[in-house]
Amino acid sequence: MKRYSLSCEILSPLHIGTGDELDPLNYIIKGETMYRISFDRLVGRMDDAERTALEALIDEGNLLKLRRFVVRHPQVLREPVCSVAVTPSLAKLYSTKLDDIQNQLLIHPFMRTQGGAIPFIPGSSLKGAIRTAVVSELAKGGSLPKPGGTREEYEFEARVLDSDDAKNDPFRGLKIRDAALSDSDMIVAEVRNLKRKGSSVETNSIQMMCEITRSRVSGNAVTFETELLLDDGLHAVGFIKKPLSAEQVVMSCNNFYREKMETEHKKFYRGSRMDGASAALLGVALEPGEFLLRMGRFSGVESVTLDGYRNPKPPGKRGIWGTTRNIADDAFPMGWMKVRLVEIA
Repeated sequence: MKRYSLSCEILSPLHIGTGDELDPLNYIIKGETMYRISFDRLVGRMDDAERTALEALIDEGNLLKLRRFVVRHPQVLREPVCSVAVTPSLAKLYSTKLDDIQNQLLIHPFMRTQGGAIPFIPGSSLKGAIRTAVVSELAKGGSLPKPGGTREEYEFEARVLDSDDAKNDPFRGLKIRDAALSDSDMIVAEVRNLKRKGSSVETNSIQMMCEITRSRVSGNAVTFETELLLDDGLHAVGFIKKPLSAEQVVMSCNNFYREKMETEHKKFYRGSRMDGASAALLGVALEPGEFLLRMGRFSGVESVTLDGYRNPKPPGKRGIWGTTRNIADDAFPMGWMKVRLVEIA
């Protein structure tokens, strides 16, 4: 088992979601800080009179009164689950829309440990981003037919990797540990969908509030360390047919993701208000053993599908994929990282 350290820098805001949503009964914003609260814990600290009042509001079904009840409760900030900065624009949105019953004010939280205390980068997310690049590189120049559905996609990857089931998939021998972040690495911001129209860019009006990481291009560098394990013994004993190497990971990721970064800049950001941040990403220098990676939600379809084999049309929908992008705080492309891989003796 070969061990490698992974030294990672988040270059642009990253959001790895949980599928959950926080509503204003599970958080409050004071100043420019979001306090995530446990509604159950808050109820447990109430006296009998307060619980009776709360039950009356629940029976009444008045969500607006419930919001006010939570925000104004004297113990609401006692032992918050976590506290995270918010952007000034999001703090303003919250203060102006808290009494608007039509606005759900939902926040998409970042992946955290059980109970919501510690944000973390799942090793499986890093591994998945690496896998996409490696499979795409291996499939180049091949004559396999383009997969037409989910089942065919699994079969396609199996052929590229020379495996017939999960037991002898080469990536079974690659493992990456989860990596913890801190609340100071996080911020809650609006994420907007952007579309290019000629020389201008337009963002839609759909409200999406997400807990994202800070990053180099947004002015607050975030770095973390983790470990990659590569079991080359599985190939040596014939358990898997196609070996993986650290050099292959570095080369495949740079070949795959650099082109995506360059194309995205030309197609969406050049000459726009995102030009500076996007150009800064293109200017990131890579030393030997370093590679680009893109991961998380809002990565763009081109970064999560295979070159030459992606299906350009979403099933059951009109139009084509890859015509929009999502930006954080109306300024920053999302999901980019730089990784340095070094073998541990």
